[in-house]
Amino acid sequence: MINGATMEFRRRTRFKRVRKKWAKALSARTRQFVSEFRIILQAFANPAVPCLPKLVCGLAVLYVVSPIQLIPNFIPILGQLDDVLVVGLAIRVLRKFVPPIAVKQCQNGLDEFAQLAEAGEAATL
Repeated sequence: MINGATMEFRRRTRFKRVRKKWAKALSARTRQFVSEFRIILQAFANPAVPCLPKLVCGLAVLYVVSPIQLIPNFIPILGQLDDVLVVGLAIRVLRKFVPPIAVKQCQNGLDEFAQLAEAGEAATL
């Protein structure tokens, strides 16, 4: 028969495993959010991106950094969730309306695009 101390130890150990799993997942999602936000910033400055996606990217950036939002950021989970949704929608619009070479250019940065242009792969722009 299992005594109370053993059950408590198992419960705490399970709680630590679940907490580590959630922390790892949250860290990965945060890194993904930051990289997508950087893609949006790159797309906003990229001359190969059409005007509509630039407008959407600019509005998404303004929404994320603006102190006036639909759900304020001081509300623990919902405040950050609306920022994630806005960035996700902007990325979706960016991928739908922008040529793939321009999206790749935004992902890799402007320096690597210069190397692609020298190699002749960016001649489709």
